[in-house]
Amino acid sequence: MERLTLQQLSEQYMSYCLVMRNYEQSTIQGYRATFKLIFKETDLKYPDDLNFKVLEQWFFNGRLNRKWGAVTFRTHLKHLNTFMKWLIKRGYVTENYLNELEKPRMEHKIPKTLTKEQALRVLEYSFNMRYPYRSSKYRNRAIIAIMLMAGLRRGEVMNLKLNEVSIENSTIFISQSKGKKDRMIPMSSRLKVILAEYIRERDRLKKKCEYFFVSIQKDNPIEKRCLANMVSKIRKRTKIYFSAHTLRHAFARLMLEGGCDIYT
Repeated sequence: MERLTLQQLSEQYMSYCLVMRNYEQSTIQGYRATFKLIFKETDLKYPDDLNFKVLEQWFFNGRLNRKWGAVTFRTHLKHLNTFMKWLIKRGYVTENYLNELEKPRMEHKIPKTLTKEQALRVLEYSFNMRYPYRSSKYRNRAIIAIMLMAGLRRGEVMNLKLNEVSIENSTIFISQSKGKKDRMIPMSSRLKVILAEYIRERDRLKKKCEYFFVSIQKDNPIEKRCLANMVSKIRKRTKIYFSAHTLRHAFARLMLEGGCDIYT
């Protein structure tokens, strides 16, 4: 019988998580990053090589040399901990050495967000910057607006389908996002106008792609790199530091400041 390496077993485990636990690809990518790092930085090859000393040293080096924050530390620990439980269940190891590992205390930080004035400035610049194509300003303003006024995550923006945005009903349907959950989001009147203008521009270009946000030159959905470049350019022009996820925090803050209750 072939002796399986930890790397081979980690691939089996990720396949199991994908098929049986219904994990998203983004979650699997996180597990893969953890496995790639620990196999690169340690001599762990077979299940028999696992022991508390090796694992503790790897986490210690991560904090000391790689400057991991408490969140990064705990993320790697979570990935390896669930993998260890899977190995135990299948008889590859008899003990979970990570149970003995001390965890760093979490830092209590207030999420980075934007003021109302900063949010409006970012939205304004997304439309008024100089672009090689006129259509870019309508699309990019719609992307910023839908994150800022509806709280969409970056992945939700990229995966949004054309038939999931209803201008007539003033709703955005998010299908099977984080936690495999659906949700329906109401549009504000301002967001409705911005998305309607983008749709008209999209129709003018005769785009046939099923995704809502598309490449200007090709009939393909926008890519992560496109979003990153857009955010980077707006950041540079406005001198306001923000990420795509900052806009989601800003959405929550502006809702609260507008009188929405915390539960909603």
